[in-house]
Amino acid sequence: MRFPRAGFRAIAGACLALIPAWHAQAQSGDRPGEKQTPPPAHIKAPPAPALNPEAALKTLRVAPGFRAEIVASDPLLFDPVAMTIGPDGRMWVVEMRAFMPNVDGAGEDAPIGTIATLEDTNNDGRMDKRTEFAGGLMLPRALALVADGVLVAEPPNLWFMRDTDNDGKADDKQLVANDYGNPSNPEHSANGLLRGFDNWIYSANHTTRFRYERGQWKREPTAFRGQWGIAQDDFGQLYFNNNSVALYTDVLPAEYLLRNRNLPNPRGSNVQLARASEISVWPARVTTGVNRGYKILREDGTLPVLTAASGPAIYRDTLFPESFRGDAFICEPAGNLVKRLVIEERDGIPRVRNAYERTEFLASTDERFRPVNLYNGPDGSLYVVDMYRGVIQHRIFLTTYLRNQIKERGLEAPLGMGRVYRIVPENVARHPAPNLAKATPSQLVDALNHEGAWVRETAQRLLVERQEASTTSALRRLATNASRPVTRVHALWTLDGIDAIDWPTVTAALRDAEPRVVSTAVRVSEKFLTTDPDRTIKAWLERARWNEPAVVRQVALSLGEAIGNQADGALLELARQAGAQPYVADAIVSSVSSRESPFVTSLMATDDEATTANASPVLAVAVATVLQTGDVEESQALLDRLTQAKTSAWVRTALLDGIDRLIPRADDGSKRMAYLAVEPKALLTYASSGATDAPRAAQLAKFLRWRGSAVDMAASLAKLTPEQRALYDKGRTAFAVCAACHQDEGQGMKGLAPALAGSQWVNGSPQAVVRIVLNGKVDQLAMPGLGSALDDETIASILTYVRRSWGNEASPIDPRTVESIRGVVAHRDEPWSDEELQPLR
Repeated sequence: MRFPRAGFRAIAGACLALIPAWHAQAQSGDRPGEKQTPPPAHIKAPPAPALNPEAALKTLRVAPGFRAEIVASDPLLFDPVAMTIGPDGRMWVVEMRAFMPNVDGAGEDAPIGTIATLEDTNNDGRMDKRTEFAGGLMLPRALALVADGVLVAEPPNLWFMRDTDNDGKADDKQLVANDYGNPSNPEHSANGLLRGFDNWIYSANHTTRFRYERGQWKREPTAFRGQWGIAQDDFGQLYFNNNSVALYTDVLPAEYLLRNRNLPNPRGSNVQLARASEISVWPARVTTGVNRGYKILREDGTLPVLTAASGPAIYRDTLFPESFRGDAFICEPAGNLVKRLVIEERDGIPRVRNAYERTEFLASTDERFRPVNLYNGPDGSLYVVDMYRGVIQHRIFLTTYLRNQIKERGLEAPLGMGRVYRIVPENVARHPAPNLAKATPSQLVDALNHEGAWVRETAQRLLVERQEASTTSALRRLATNASRPVTRVHALWTLDGIDAIDWPTVTAALRDAEPRVVSTAVRVSEKFLTTDPDRTIKAWLERARWNEPAVVRQVALSLGEAIGNQADGALLELARQAGAQPYVADAIVSSVSSRESPFVTSLMATDDEATTANASPVLAVAVATVLQTGDVEESQALLDRLTQAKTSAWVRTALLDGIDRLIPRADDGSKRMAYLAVEPKALLTYASSGATDAPRAAQLAKFLRWRGSAVDMAASLAKLTPEQRALYDKGRTAFAVCAACHQDEGQGMKGLAPALAGSQWVNGSPQAVVRIVLNGKVDQLAMPGLGSALDDETIASILTYVRRSWGNEASPIDPRTVESIRGVVAHRDEPWSDEELQPLR
């Protein structure tokens, strides 16, 4: 992706001329001043010798009623991190063989990663034949079977590899993308490559989705999701996690929310299903060999919380008891276990809870058991990829404490081991796995009605990739008549994938008894907005009036795909009907991008009590979005309504709710500063009035800043730790690098550099502003990247100073944060655009 560079080099030259020669810092997981003590004398970690597969199998403690089986093991595979099973039953494995070859990570850049295929030639359930499909890769981490080839993630490259002469080895290699993460920070780089129900391929830790369509690759921006691994449920809803948070989900397909770049703190994507403190873990052994074990372990030496959550899967078959269907399974390699979480929905809000008390679904007494990915298998079982090694923590985050643990117990070696297990119920035969590679088109259509997720998804993929137009009639019947709702969903997306969606099928699907089938029908019928918008919108609204949350949310989102303001009347109706339902307000406001002010005016005309209760949350989100745009005139007009006598009480409440919504929250829920385009005189006047809610207005005003607003700097700086204050003081001097363009008081220069005082980027997430400094940014104005000239501590100090000056009061930035982000974007030589940065804001 390329961006215009008009004036870019001139600006870069002017700024870089002022940059002093700062010294780079060495990487370290240690925190300044933190005392790292060894485990207490009463905690004794048992030995951790490398075990052969059969011996390792005996260390696995599986939930009652289940057993583990070896599917594949060393020496047939090496350091596996991801896998998939093809239509012919072959297992494709990603081997990250150079990961942390020693405690210092020396040699990690060796191109020795491989993609291998494994086969079970004697049908005994265990792989016995290996073929190396592709080698010479640097830290590969994911793959997906696509058409006649394989999509392979080797950050920063995403390759499409093919075997054109049928010898089992790749001989054709095409570059799909060269901005797919990077290898310098394996814990925070793109991975996953999950094919969604909508025929797009999604990733964790990346903001692009890909699609293979008639021999061509397409790409679109999407939301950032998780850290390692990505999964979906029976209706295509995406799930992901990060090291310390068990599970997130997209209740709303996140791509819709990206349409409105000013929607503050969007809700509905990246929904956290439980706080980190709510999901405890229960290892089967002492786990002193974890990062910062000196401060987080229980009295008995076991890990109490997630620190390496990854590789999620949603169980979606019938081999396990029915109560397991739809549950989430999560890898925790640092604790040598796999968790089971029950997903529940209460009042429209999804949550998760531990399925077991003080135990886990799968845990090992072997410290080298490192589950890193989970999958639904074609036989109904749950597949577990075990990297099987002593060292799992990357050097960038390795502490001295963990280094000592590794050295003391000889965990660096051996390397090149690994296993894949399947978990199956006791005394239950695995489902026979069909050979879909040889299935006819009609058999593939029948396979969409299979009870297992792997079979259905593989069948859909093959039908779409082969563009099997001959199956259109059968698919249309399946979409409306299949007994399983999930089958009807697959049929609709398959029809969409072969461009065979017709209005009669949509009409029938909009009457389906299952709301999620209806939601799918709404999504696949968006194309009719260009040919017959009135009929389409009318049909959607008729079903939305049933008030089913899933349908209302999707209709609200899809209406935003209409041209201009064709759908605004329908959106107003939904706001008055169901705006108080969870996530509906965000869905509606995402659909009125650039038309928020007239929409707000229309919404304020609502007056009866029954509809104002629903309209109020939508009005609040719309108000926050108008304020976020930075339009002085519209912001002023909106705030002025607070003091106008004709303003209804419910509107005043919604206005205050909107201001509250604008104010960002830290991870702990505490409020940060929000920045307005204009002084909120009406709010300040209202705050000092005798109105009942004037105290609330006054409280909100404390978290607002605008250009020229006064801040008690002494009080602000007093909140900093000594280390943060030292960074601030260093940054005040180092800011000379930036002052030539942004000016001493951060007011910017018209036509050259934007103001830093009150900037959404300066006061937003460190993830965005650090990227801007490292690589630069383009929009109307260009910002040069300074990453090659400034070290991590200097960037952190400058940003800490800027984020704590001129009315800004955002959190300080630690040098380790800069270091981590630098590793993620090290491959990039282009500046960032607003569109790329918005999901990180």
